[in-house]
Amino acid sequence: MAGVGGSCRLTTLFAQYVQQTRAQNSFSRIISKRLQLMKVEDNLRKSSFQIPLHQSDCHAFGMPREGQHVHGGVIATVVEDATTMHICANDARSRKAVTTDLNLSFLGVGKIGRTLQIDTTILKIGGVLGVAEAYVKDASTGKLIAVGRHTMMFIGEDNSATEYAHSLNSVFDV
Repeated sequence: MAGVGGSCRLTTLFAQYVQQTRAQNSFSRIISKRLQLMKVEDNLRKSSFQIPLHQSDCHAFGMPREGQHVHGGVIATVVEDATTMHICANDARSRKAVTTDLNLSFLGVGKIGRTLQIDTTILKIGGVLGVAEAYVKDASTGKLIAVGRHTMMFIGEDNSATEYAHSLNSVFDV
């Protein structure tokens, strides 16, 4: 599946992510309003997301004359959210998952007014753990801004990852 048209597990989880972050007034709500799933490829092993950077993403210590730079926490949240959806979409048992390790190396800066492209690749999906990597680039220049790896442990019963979308009866669903 080259584009995001049609139905695949990642597009379903992305729609759930947008709905859930807004219903819960989640930490990721500001990200979910702008994050776009651009494509899914290689039998759900690769995906690409984009997010435009706004003034609210700015690092507090950036000087306007130097150009406003995105806060590293924004990039970390985008990487975690994108890879979480991608890992969970690849779990054949459709379980919830929790982060066991998230690491990022920042190689450049994202600038306000630009768009970030986040390319994610599944490295492993096992019975207990899922691992994905992410490359964050400036969408217009291709300049690499950050590289990350995210490991998650699957928890819960089979098909528990989509329970929230079906019920929407608890704003504290984990």
